[in-house]
Amino acid sequence: MTTSYPHLAQMGVQNPQQIIGYTLSHVAPDTDILKIKYQRPKGSFLPVTRSYQMGRSAHTRIVDSGTNKTEEIYEISPLLTKAVVELDSIVDAHSSQSEVKQKLLAEINRVQVEFNAELNALKQLVQQLDSISNQ
Repeated sequence: MTTSYPHLAQMGVQNPQQIIGYTLSHVAPDTDILKIKYQRPKGSFLPVTRSYQMGRSAHTRIVDSGTNKTEEIYEISPLLTKAVVELDSIVDAHSSQSEVKQKLLAEINRVQVEFNAELNALKQLVQQLDSISNQ
């Protein structure tokens, strides 16, 4: 199955078109929690959020070469990094759609105000004609 979001698919995400947001938490030195929020259709039995626990890889690094002192460093999973990039593109697409929607609604409201003003002006002209013809 080919998908536009192969890393999310690899994690088991099946409905990327329903994603509306996510949070990423670092809960332990070796663990990250990715929580994905969905907008499900009305009546859906699928959960609104899903959590994915991702391990970090441990690397030992020399901190002081004179004493050979080492320290464990945990690095974020490459799969999680790539999945976050895909999630950002999904969330950005939704936010830009909502911005366009807001602009369109504002334009509709502006046109509606102008239309109502023009209708009121025409009604006044009709009333003036009625008053002239009654004289």
